[in-house]
Amino acid sequence: MNISKTALDLWEYLAKERRPVALYGTGDGADKIISVLERYGLKDLIIAVFASDGFVRDRSFRGFKVLSYDECCKRFADQDFTVLVCFGSSRSEVLSFVDKIASERELFVPDVPVYGSNLFDRAFYESNKSLIEEVCSLLADDASKNCYINYINYKLTGDISYLKNCESDPDSEFSLLDNISSGCFIDLGAYYGDTAKRYLERFSSLTSCIAVEPERHSFSKLRAYAEGAEDTGFDIRCINALAGRRTGIEKVSDSRGRGTRSLPNSNVELKNTREIEVVTVDSFNCDNVSFIKFDVEGSELDAIEGAKETILKSRPAMKIACYHRSEDVFTLPLKVLEIRNDYKVFMRHTRCIPGWDTDFYFI
Repeated sequence: MNISKTALDLWEYLAKERRPVALYGTGDGADKIISVLERYGLKDLIIAVFASDGFVRDRSFRGFKVLSYDECCKRFADQDFTVLVCFGSSRSEVLSFVDKIASERELFVPDVPVYGSNLFDRAFYESNKSLIEEVCSLLADDASKNCYINYINYKLTGDISYLKNCESDPDSEFSLLDNISSGCFIDLGAYYGDTAKRYLERFSSLTSCIAVEPERHSFSKLRAYAEGAEDTGFDIRCINALAGRRTGIEKVSDSRGRGTRSLPNSNVELKNTREIEVVTVDSFNCDNVSFIKFDVEGSELDAIEGAKETILKSRPAMKIACYHRSEDVFTLPLKVLEIRNDYKVFMRHTRCIPGWDTDFYFI
């Protein structure tokens, strides 16, 4: 297994080179990357912060005036600075601009966890190497193994060429899921109904859908979609709740976007909280679950545990996001196979930076 073609992880490389750094992007992603630079004693390398042209405005971030990329290049024309991208996107125009910058100077997209405090650095990789290699050996096809190896290399190095080496067309997942049996689709992290629409329209074998979404603005759009789909014959039940390992009540942030939930060992601070129900897949008591999608912002492991009886009884096909926590790349498949060892396991990544939109498939 050819994990990492470099002797250094990204942070070790930056420490060794001591090249000036310009951050591309502001907000939560930049805050997280600055925190890691502080941890490694590298914050002093930051010389500038820039944003895409439409987001520059007259503002500052963390003591730096926010510039455009062109302004940054002009102001620091005498410095060979490295760019660290501090946000996520799958928009083609954004990715094209990132590629343009990468053609002009050194650029990395650091992998920092959406949830949790475990950074996927060299020490983390070495301490979990045997589990990573075990999962790689369990993958069912060459495309999955290529995806896994490149994804691990990306997480270590921040080098987006590894992500490009394992990109799949979004519709390629249909060939993996083509044999979904007749039954219920459970959509955990249903957002505004985009994935429910995608799979219900594609697979005529899906007879009903339970769509779970905790974020209240997204949930209102989800419910509107479900109401509009009634005349198509789809039975869609919408639940405004979190998915977990047991039922109950939790406090969540009432703000929009990522980081709705605060979990043990997470890096999410709760503000403007409200209480919300926690549901489990097993609590739905569905006799015939044929497909489950898990995309629950770092709660995937808990949600799998909460689906244990359903997995044992129905053996549904499953799609499970594996990019929220550093450990997801080995804990999630090993947990599923601990419950049932008769799944074939696949992995796919669709174009996005950082390494989001990366999923395991259990068939």
